[in-house]
This record gives sequence, structure tokens and C-alpha cells, in this order.
Amino acid sequence: MTLRNLADNNTRDHATRRTEGNVIQAEQTAQGERRWHRQPHVRRLLRTLLHPSKFALVGILGIFVNQAALFVLVEWFGVHYLVSAVLASQVSTLNNFLLTELWVFRDRDTPGHAIWRYLTFNLLNMATLLVRVPVLYVLTDLAGVYYLISNLVAIGLTFGIRYLVADNWIWAGRDRRDQHPINGWFQYDVHGVVRLISTVNLPELAAFNVDHKVDPDIVIRRRFIGGRPRLRVANWRDADGVIRYREHLGPLSAAFDVRIGKRIELDANWLLTWSHHVLYTNMVEPLLRFVLVDRDHVLLHCAAIDADRGAVILSAQTDTGKTSTVLRLLMAHSWGFISDDMAILTPGGEMLSYPKPMTLSSHTMAAVNDQALPWADRLMLAIRSKVHSKEGRSAGHALGRLPVPIVTINAWVQLLVPPPKYHVQSLIDCDISERAPIDAVILMERGTPPLAEEPTFPFTIEQLIENTDDAYTFPPFATFAPLVEIGGRSYAQLREHELGLLESAVRNARRSRVRVVGHTWSEIVPILLEQPPGVLPPSVLEVAARPDDHAPAGPLAVMQPGNATAQAAQAAQAQEPPVVGVGGRGS
Repeated sequence: MTLRNLADNNTRDHATRRTEGNVIQAEQTAQGERRWHRQPHVRRLLRTLLHPSKFALVGILGIFVNQAALFVLVEWFGVHYLVSAVLASQVSTLNNFLLTELWVFRDRDTPGHAIWRYLTFNLLNMATLLVRVPVLYVLTDLAGVYYLISNLVAIGLTFGIRYLVADNWIWAGRDRRDQHPINGWFQYDVHGVVRLISTVNLPELAAFNVDHKVDPDIVIRRRFIGGRPRLRVANWRDADGVIRYREHLGPLSAAFDVRIGKRIELDANWLLTWSHHVLYTNMVEPLLRFVLVDRDHVLLHCAAIDADRGAVILSAQTDTGKTSTVLRLLMAHSWGFISDDMAILTPGGEMLSYPKPMTLSSHTMAAVNDQALPWADRLMLAIRSKVHSKEGRSAGHALGRLPVPIVTINAWVQLLVPPPKYHVQSLIDCDISERAPIDAVILMERGTPPLAEEPTFPFTIEQLIENTDDAYTFPPFATFAPLVEIGGRSYAQLREHELGLLESAVRNARRSRVRVVGHTWSEIVPILLEQPPGVLPPSVLEVAARPDDHAPAGPLAVMQPGNATAQAAQAAQAQEPPVVGVGGRGS
């Protein structure tokens, strides 16, 4: 199976050919000694010049519709002009929504259902009436302006607010990767290893959407799931082997059923199918993880790049800085992108790409160029990324320990404040490597004291599993996963098999463990990759000790008296001594 090209044809200016599973670029030398990719350059994240013009055209047409409706209601039916303004607003809102949905933002793969977006859009326009109606009254009754002219002024005052909210909230969050259903079913083929069909569009799997029918291993369906209200969350496996999940409010809460047989059938209720991100992250991906294990593959939580000698695994816990590190590395080097969140490992020591859209934060955008965004986009990104930040997730985990419908709450939060997700090729110009041999494993940590070492193999495996489990800590995984049995293996047996597969996959890879004070991995990773196995130069620790989060890439400073970098390293050493060595905690 060939991974779908994630870039538009007109931006792919270099042809590729594939040999023995490796991505080989057409511009590569005849000797083929180095694995390299196109020279990257930064792109604008959002091309906002076109969208406001489209939104303005819709707005102008909406003004004509609003004015016509207002005139008809006042002059033909004798309705008071203030009441008519409210009713005319409903007419123009429907007109504007349809044009905005089908034209202005049709190139965005927005989360949630169109009905939800309409209700939100309508609520937004109703809220602007709090400004428009008083302005209309003051200009018409107090200033004596003709009511249609007053209405034009009132609409103009609220246009900017409506655009910013529509652009950054209602239709925000993802850039589009076209997916085409076949007879109402989206077809996904994950490297020929696992195949899925779904009545629900799954943006995280857009790279694997194919235009032909597949024989599915996993089936995702929308289905009405009722049930009575209850006092606490219930997750159980019934006599027929069906895993069921229910929350407090019965049919108003999130609910799903999983049937595991020759294939896995996941039935999700209306709320989960509206909240695509929650459905995929909390239900589909855990199932996909263990189906891959049953097929002798590992779905590993990590970032990964395809460097000169092969795939480099960057493993860390959530919110450590993997995404910004990958972006900086791809901008500074001719390397390929494999993943920033999940990747698939084979027991033969290969890594397969899993290019989900990236969840952005203000810090991640700083890795690209946050000034490329208009101030309004940066503001909305700051709000959304705060909700989906480490602190936001910590609040969610705290709620998850209380007797509340946590999955329902999470689904509504994702609908109200969609996570800002973008594909890597919408941020920077880079190639996506479908597969690569595993060359190195780098364990990334933040904190003090700074540390650089070659960890033992058992410790490396322990951390890779621990960091992967960290991605599955949100409910309902803790109660749902232990009920899973696939291919005759229980949950515990699947975990044991996963461990053995992981050991086989990375056994021959170089290993490094680095703890940094700031976010300087993008400078450290190239140094590590230039060294032979087991060699860690002092410059690694020097950079790791530097607290500057956004230090520019370039030649590394030599630790000399009076050097600012040296002083930063010495300050860190004064608090807790840094460590450079071989062995570490796993020995």
C-alpha cells in the first residue's frame, strides 16, 4: 500500500522513487550514499488574504438579503423596525452560513457536525444583535437616520467580530486533507497492515484514506445508543463479549459498544461521532494499537525523523516539546518527516510513518514563525492551545477521578474549543518518508540537572513503553483496555507481546538520553547523530544546560570563562551537577 501524498501536486516539485523500502529523492547523487530530502523552507501557516475577501463577499450578499428582508417586514407587513431587524437577521444568517460552509471555508476539514456549526454561527449573530439593535435605535430614533442606512452602519460595526470568531473558532482547527467516502463509508488502509472503514470522517487517518473498498479489520459506525441514567460511569463486558461504555445521562452522554470477533466493530453514539477527535483518540486508536500488536507491529508514541542514516525516534512524555523539535529539525536539515505523535515499528527494525495532523501551541508556532500569523490568529491560537495544553489535560485528568461524565465533558470541550491541528506540510516544506530503517533512539526529558548518557537497553525499552502509556492516560482507556481480547490474547498478553516486538525493533539502534533545561533538542540531536555509538561530546551537556527556549540553531559555543553559554551551564551545575556517562538508571 502506498501512503497517500499529503502535499498538493503543484507543490511537489521533486519526484521520488522507492527502493527496498527507503525513500530516495530524485536529486540524490548516483552513489546513493546519503538519505536526504528536499531543502526545506518555511511556509505561511494561514493564507488569510483570500479568506477575508470571500467572507466579505458573503457578507456583502448577506447585507442585501438582510436589507431586503428588513424592508419587506417593515413596509409590507408593518412590523416594527427593531423586531424586523431581529427576524431579518435570521434570514441572512441562514444565507451566510450556507455560503460560508460551502464556499468560504470549504477547504477546511472542520470538526463536528454542520448542524452544530450552524447553531454556533446563529448564536454568534444573535450575540451581535446586542450591539446592532442599540446602534440601530440610536441612529434611527435619536439621530433621525433612515432605518435602512442605520442597519447598514450597525452591520458594518460587527463584521470584523463575526469574521474573527468564524475564522478562528467555528471553522477553525484543521487544514483540509480531502477524504472521499464510498457508499457512505470512509476507507482507510494503514500500510497494508490494518484496514478500517467508518461512517464517520476521521481526520487523524486522512493520510491513509483510499479510493477503493477495503476488507476491514475495524468497523466504526454511528448508532443510537440509549440506556438509563446512572449514578456513575459503567464499563463492562457482557455475556456476549460486547464491551459497553455508559455515562451518567443515558442517551445524552457519550456511549459506545465494541464487538471483537473476526473483525472489530465499534458503535459510537451521536456525541462521539460529532466529536471526531475524541472518538479517534480515546476509542479508535487504542483498538488500532492492539490490532497492530496482534499483527506483529508496535504503535509507539514518539516523534520521528528520517535522517541521513535512517529513522530517529524522539521519545518523550506528552507536552515535552517533540513537535517543536521536529519542526526545527526539518527546517534546518534536509531530512524527512515520519511522525510527531505516533509511528509504527516492525520487528525487523523499520519505522512506518503515521502522519497525523499536529496539535499546535503558541510555543510550537514559535518554532516555525509565529509572526507569520495575524495577531487575531495568534490570539485565538493562544486560547485554544491553552485549553489543550498540559494544564488543560491535567484538569481533565483531575475531573476523570471524580464521579462525573468525563468523556461527555471532553467531547463537548472539543466541540466548543476545537484543538488547533495542522498537517506538517501546511507549516513547512518537507517530504514525508513512508518507511525507514531505525537508526537511533533518543529519550528526551526536561528538567534539572542536565543529563546526557547512553542508557542501557532495558531502561530504553522501559521508557519507550512508559512514554507510550502516557499518551493513553485519559478516560476511558484505564477501564476499557483491560477488557480487550484480540486474536486469542488477553490485554496482559498483548502488552507482553508488544514489549517483545519493541525489543526486536530497536535492538540494533543507537541509544541516547538527554535532559535539557530549556528546549534545545534541535541543536543536540544533530550532534548526537554525527557521533559513533556510545560517544557523547561535552558540547551536548553544554547545550542541554542552556535555559534559552528559542536559541537559534548554529555553531555551538565553546565553554570558556565569560561565555554566556558557559555561564548558563555553570549556573545549572551550581544547582545540581549535570551528568555525562554511559549506563544510567537502567543499569
